[in-house]
Amino acid sequence: MSEPVVEADDLWKGFRSGDKRIEVLRGVDLRLGAGESVSIRGESGSGKTTFVHILAGLEALDRGDLRWRGESLKGRRRASLARDRARFLGMVFQSFYLIPEMNALDNVLMARRMLGTPDRTSRERAREMMERVGLGERMDHLPSQLSGGEKQRVGVARALVNEPAVILADEPTGNLDELTGNAILDLLLSVCREQDTALVLVTHNKEHARRTDRGFLLKLGRFEEPGENGQ
Repeated sequence: MSEPVVEADDLWKGFRSGDKRIEVLRGVDLRLGAGESVSIRGESGSGKTTFVHILAGLEALDRGDLRWRGESLKGRRRASLARDRARFLGMVFQSFYLIPEMNALDNVLMARRMLGTPDRTSRERAREMMERVGLGERMDHLPSQLSGGEKQRVGVARALVNEPAVILADEPTGNLDELTGNAILDLLLSVCREQDTALVLVTHNKEHARRTDRGFLLKLGRFEEPGENGQ
């Protein structure tokens, strides 16, 4: 594996439920190299989304250490972490989270504007990504005028427009039909390879999970490698 872009060591995270404490993550480890793809499966409530939020620096750890390109996130100030997050990673969500009043191109541009890059440069880059995801003719359309698959393509373009080191994709095909979902996964995998971007894919789909370089099951707070039948 190449030099890790993400290193997660002995991650622990729990939550209170009444008078009980539920340990969602129990010593999870992960090394993720540039351009590598990893899938994570698990039952609902197993902690997959919590793990993604921790990788994104959106949720604090109880124990353990998380490093982006060798730099620990411990003790980082929120504003500094937010700036680095915008440069370091992109996120693709199940529910798209597009701004309804903005057209597709402007939704992609939002990620560039968070970095403070010049508008002309940003607009050129956003147009390039819209072309790359197959929406060159749909840039001026509002989200309400797009299909589910087109909305997710906008989401993929937005996540990749800043050329991040890592993409975190949390059930990106969950709201799509099988054919459209397969096309979105094809797009994610191909563009991540082109840009040498690492991919963490959270999915319930075993076939999708098999297409990544490595796959894990999150079970009882720990990672397990699935058997040959994908269980």
